Amino acid sequence: MKFDARVDFANGGHIEAQDFLLDIPGESVTPERLAEMIVSAMNLLRAGPVTITRMQVVPRGAHDDAAPPAVAPATPAALRAHSGEVRALAAAKTITRLDTWARRFIALSPFCVVASADARGWCDATPRGDAPGFVRVLDDATLALPDRRGNNRVDTLLNVASNPRLGLLFMIPGVHETLRVNGRARISTEADLLAEMPAQGRLPSSALVVSVEEVFFHCGKALIRSEIWNPERHVPPGTIPPIGRMIAEQLGGMDPDAAEADTLVGYRDRLY
Repeated sequence: MKFDARVDFANGGHIEAQDFLLDIPGESVTPERLAEMIVSAMNLLRAGPVTITRMQVVPRGAHDDAAPPAVAPATPAALRAHSGEVRALAAAKTITRLDTWARRFIALSPFCVVASADARGWCDATPRGDAPGFVRVLDDATLALPDRRGNNRVDTLLNVASNPRLGLLFMIPGVHETLRVNGRARISTEADLLAEMPAQGRLPSSALVVSVEEVFFHCGKALIRSEIWNPERHVPPGTIPPIGRMIAEQLGGMDPDAAEADTLVGYRDRLY
């Protein structure tokens, strides 16, 4: 979509954009919807109104400054040729057990991302967090990840029920490097295991027991580039509305105030 737009700011100033290109699917986008997309894409929630003064559907690749279509590497060999050789340290760093350094990293980590996929290959990545060390190391080849109270979608557990393959990415606030652990998981409701993972006086409803197959540290380039731990890069409160309000507006037919209130009650009363 090629368009001209004007953004008015609360302080009285404004900017204008001409011949702006935005790659979006479909040909039925209204000026109002395009304005909403610009507000979201450019983080203009605190600005004044965005007005679309001209818009034109341009087929992908047909605009004047379009680059010729690139041919993506289609085979592992072509991809390796395109990307270059793996650095020796990166190629050799994978181990198959939780050694002293991996154990220490997990003990200090209050947050991890769990990646899984169902039998069809549909993927999911979900955040998990609690006090540092909430993921238990049972032995050199086994982890236990407690399942705290959530929204009962249990996407990860449903995936594991049909496909045990799992990937974990551990993070420590203030540390640029991360730890990756891959393996096979099973769902456990064993009372003795759950009793070892209390939080705020409550036991988890179940746990994922992960048989470790790969362990390796990931360099800090992504976190350094993003400055994720830099407080000066944190967005001001209110830049993103509460999740209940956003979902209510996405779905329609819901009271945003009621949805927001229910979310806050959940944070207060249903955290554990």
